[in-house]
Amino acid sequence: MQTGWIKELEEAFPDMRMLTKETQVQKQSKDYFWYSPVLKEELEGASADCVCFPASTEEVTRLLAFAADRRIPVVPKGGGSGNYGQIVPLYGGILLDMTKMNQILSIDGDIGRFQAGIRLGKLERELRKQDLELRFFPSTLMTSTLGGFIAGGTGGIGSITYGTLWDEGNVLGLTILTMEKTPRVLHIRGGELKAYIHHYGISGIILDVELALAPKTDWVDGWAQFDSFADATGFAEHLARSDIKKRVVSVVEAPVPAVFTGWEERLVPGKAAVLYQTSPGGLEEAAHAAAVHQAVHTGSDASSSIRLSDFVWNHVTLWWLKKHPGDTYIQARFTPHSYRQQIRALQKAFGEEIVFHLEWIRAGGMLVPSSQLIVRYTTTARLYAMMDAMRDIGMRVSSPHTYLLEEGGKDEWVEKICQAKQQNDPDNLLNPGKTKGTQPKEEAACLYSG
Repeated sequence: MQTGWIKELEEAFPDMRMLTKETQVQKQSKDYFWYSPVLKEELEGASADCVCFPASTEEVTRLLAFAADRRIPVVPKGGGSGNYGQIVPLYGGILLDMTKMNQILSIDGDIGRFQAGIRLGKLERELRKQDLELRFFPSTLMTSTLGGFIAGGTGGIGSITYGTLWDEGNVLGLTILTMEKTPRVLHIRGGELKAYIHHYGISGIILDVELALAPKTDWVDGWAQFDSFADATGFAEHLARSDIKKRVVSVVEAPVPAVFTGWEERLVPGKAAVLYQTSPGGLEEAAHAAAVHQAVHTGSDASSSIRLSDFVWNHVTLWWLKKHPGDTYIQARFTPHSYRQQIRALQKAFGEEIVFHLEWIRAGGMLVPSSQLIVRYTTTARLYAMMDAMRDIGMRVSSPHTYLLEEGGKDEWVEKICQAKQQNDPDNLLNPGKTKGTQPKEEAACLYSG
């Protein structure tokens, strides 16, 4: 790799924090792609050449102009908590860490505007002081940044009520900086937002985000356990479809609850479990419904000493992999009216190779049992056979075993993202290689690859 430009960069930005030591840069150039044995093999050695920490829009603008002039690739990074290699540079260059741009810009009623680098955990704490809260957030609340969530996420805790990032009324506006010798500031709203949500940073750098907010609720954690996974899913669906105010409904098959360190006193080993958050007023009704569905153990806790968010969504996978590092997972959405039949079909085809974990969400206005299915990994061929089998029975698979947007299950928006990229990044320098349609141009690649 030709990196003579790093000295020029240091001279041009003497006051900006920068990492150039190889071991530090390599560490910063990773996310949680190691959840996937496929990506672990493909991305293990990929790294930026340096990491930059701009602290202002002016610094980001100058940095992008510097890189565009020299045709140096730039990969934006937030908290680095993604799972698909979104922030892993495939062609070296600059890793653009946005975490110093972390200010609350304005809050007006139930609408807020925030810099992209703000940590979601910090933002949630500040909002709750004003009797507000985020509509939804990933289980990586404490480490994820807002910009990183917009660029690489989908939904999370709260999505059962408010849907996903794509659903109208959640993300209201984005300020985007283009990758050109003279970068332009774009104010994106309405239908244009589709080109910048879950875009891996390839169509522009997110500077700030305008979000719809929710009124604060004093959520209560609840749990119920069942002898059978079928009873657990029955209760989870009942709770998801009820009028109870809730933030999450998560159901896991045994033996998953046994790996939840910190919940040993709450959960009985060997039982399927449903973890949920409701408003205080919904707790009694939820407990009654659990009993009707044959719960053998229930409980609740209004304290916040242990965050339920650490034991749902893809944190479930993390807990499992800590005890079973050779395994992996598949993300997929079941069909609401036939998900029980789909579960039975997978159980018949793969037996204990799949351990079930479902999250009820709202997507496009419809309640859907989404999932991060734990896979007892043997071979890549077997893994892909599982995903093919899921598609064959009508499930929508979002493969976590690829860094290409088209192959990750978000293909309906990739065309819009690529069109925006062509307009905003003419030399394909923003996170190049992350879509089939925007592989690096030969004449540009030769300038930054050795």
